[in-house]
Amino acid sequence: MNLVTLDQVDLETLARLADALVREPIAFPVCFAVTGTLGAGKTRWTQEIARAMGLDASEVTSPTFTLLRTYHAPQHTLHHVDAYRVGDEDEWWELGLEECYQEPNAWTVIEWADRFEEAMPSEAIWMHIDFQSESPTEATRDLKFRCDEPERFDWVKRSVSQLSGK
Repeated sequence: MNLVTLDQVDLETLARLADALVREPIAFPVCFAVTGTLGAGKTRWTQEIARAMGLDASEVTSPTFTLLRTYHAPQHTLHHVDAYRVGDEDEWWELGLEECYQEPNAWTVIEWADRFEEAMPSEAIWMHIDFQSESPTEATRDLKFRCDEPERFDWVKRSVSQLSGK
């Protein structure tokens, strides 16, 4: 299994990671299948991706009741999905996500993706966020990325390596 971990990630580092990923040229659509407990930072991750794309991050909110929100940046489309309130797999497919997964220059971020693991594209980049601190001023997260598709996994590894200058 291809796995990359980042420990003790503060919000500044989370922002730098989003910048690195958006900056790194790619020739494929991106799907982040994000998991973690309530309040771990799934929506914050999407906000950082949006900001790095040139969008107003304050306009990116959890799509808890709308289930899917789409934002258009100058060079990318960002689809933000919340699987938490999706009732079943039929409702999941009614959202039209298979089109999002294949759209050129599109990034799809799916919160609570583990609820529909079988419905995720095989090339999804799984991201688990584990909240590590009780103090909001010193909050850190441990991040785990896994992906079975080599090209996408290498892209994540290259982007992560930019954080440490390796």
